Amino acid sequence: MKENTKHSALILCIIITLGAGIHRVLAQTSILDQAKQAIEDMQYSEALKLLDSSLAIHPTWEEHYFYRSVVLQKLRRYEESLEDINTFLTIHPKNAEAVHNKATILSDLRQFQESLIFHQKAIELKPNEAQYYATAGIAAFDLKQFDLAEIYLKESIGINPNVAISHSYLGLMYILQQRLAEARHPLDLALAIDPDNYHANFHRGLYYRLSGFPDSALFDYQRALAIKPNDYKLHLNICIAYLDMKMYESALASCNQSIALNGTLAEQYVNRGVAYLNLERYTEALVDFDYALSIRPDNVRAQLCRAKVFYKTNQKNKAIEAAGKAINMRPDFADAHHLYGILLITKGRKKDGCRHVEIACELHDSYACQTLGNICKK
Repeated sequence: MKENTKHSALILCIIITLGAGIHRVLAQTSILDQAKQAIEDMQYSEALKLLDSSLAIHPTWEEHYFYRSVVLQKLRRYEESLEDINTFLTIHPKNAEAVHNKATILSDLRQFQESLIFHQKAIELKPNEAQYYATAGIAAFDLKQFDLAEIYLKESIGINPNVAISHSYLGLMYILQQRLAEARHPLDLALAIDPDNYHANFHRGLYYRLSGFPDSALFDYQRALAIKPNDYKLHLNICIAYLDMKMYESALASCNQSIALNGTLAEQYVNRGVAYLNLERYTEALVDFDYALSIRPDNVRAQLCRAKVFYKTNQKNKAIEAAGKAINMRPDFADAHHLYGILLITKGRKKDGCRHVEIACELHDSYACQTLGNICKK
């Protein structure tokens, strides 16, 4: 009788223990499923609350660290995201998806060299994943290692030709290498695969702008803007397209929007200054050009634009000084030589002035060649 009682107690203990374990697993699964659904619904704050609460009680649930890292990355809390993915990787060091996620977080932190190393590790762990080659290509692109970037991007396309981001960055790389004739095809392919791809719209807009079609550029930029309305670099490029179209009020509005979102780039103030200059708002233009130079003292375009303001406001000595500084900063800047030459001519120094106009003409400035024929050859 006693033996039966002991046996029954042991069975009951096992059942209770198993029940607690099953309950724990079910609780873990339930919370994780809720968090995954919240991530899918882009309710990242809600997902974070769920994962925080589960890890506070059960800090050994390593899978929750993986998903919390994903959520924190979406919330742009990159340092915390990196900490969580590192915790997961101490337990699962050969999990390809986690290694790849760490690589993308490092890119977000602008640690591009280390990012590329982890992208390469992810590829070693899972060599047939097109997305891994795509993001490795982007990391190499960010490091300006264009030959390596091209290899990875083309490898991605070879594995899966329907990865839009690979075509998009291949096109952008060709643009930056001034291979415009090659850029159009991959950008068109990217948009054929995914018409709502932000990067593809942005990059093809850049292609059109640099190819001299600002109206087509604006069409693609506006599509990108509908996808991502708060990208300050996109608003800056829209400003430049409007400048190319001589729509200065619209350019001013776009540059203002760019600066309001994140006013850290010298080019934002240079281009807004150009809008002010063409609207004959010279005081505001000069403030912007000076501020651009405070950010980037080597910004030759800002220096030349200062000369143009002084020229327009009949401050010729200051204009000559500013144009001379622009030439010193960049001796092959045709526009600076042309303006400097005109200024010297107006000051009665025709020989010196025409020499600079001639330099500008030799640097393929067609307006300078006209000046050379109209004034300097007389």
